[in-house]
Amino acid sequence: MNDSSPLRVTLVDDNELSVAGLTALMKSYEGRITLVETRDAIAHPDDLDVVLYEPMGQSSMSQSMLRDLQAKGGATAAVFTWASPDEMPATSTSPYLSKSLTASQLVVSLERLAEGRFEDSPAAAEAARAHVEPEPVVEPEPASRPGESVGLTPREAEIISLIVAGMSNREIGETLTLSINSVKTYIRSAYRKMGVERRTQAVLWGLAQGMRAELEPALVS
Repeated sequence: MNDSSPLRVTLVDDNELSVAGLTALMKSYEGRITLVETRDAIAHPDDLDVVLYEPMGQSSMSQSMLRDLQAKGGATAAVFTWASPDEMPATSTSPYLSKSLTASQLVVSLERLAEGRFEDSPAAAEAARAHVEPEPVVEPEPASRPGESVGLTPREAEIISLIVAGMSNREIGETLTLSINSVKTYIRSAYRKMGVERRTQAVLWGLAQGMRAELEPALVS
């Protein structure tokens, strides 16, 4: 193709409506694009600049035509399809042009393709947008148990929860099968971490942390 002659393009597509649609779409650009019927293109492959083809559901005849055009001529082959880039066969390395492009976008893309500057074309930009990976879903971190932020062990947090529920030390010991001295030891340790000194302060602190009574004994960590 010289600078003044239209780009010669053919479309290998089993769908006659697609061929007719492209022909109608390019009528306004006859000075820049000349559509060549596939059989004429096969007869004169050296005159072609670009071979467009629909890869989805290709018949054996279309596959044979495409092979002939690629083998005999020096035209650049490119996919022209409604399918998304992600639906293309893994073996496909041809440039991708979507049938959703406007006529002007398609013409510019074909010209850039023939010039070896396809990466600057509207078609390449459209393909890149369609191929953007979805942002990974960030799973929320599991909510920490009440008291974990100040270092309470599961057993200490459980005992403070029972204090919040209004239990006495004796009732806590009976519920958790602990001696009264063990309960007091856990309470003193928890109070130091919580920064409180009295039971009423512990209750208010526990309520602020969203504590509730856990009646099932927890494993001591």
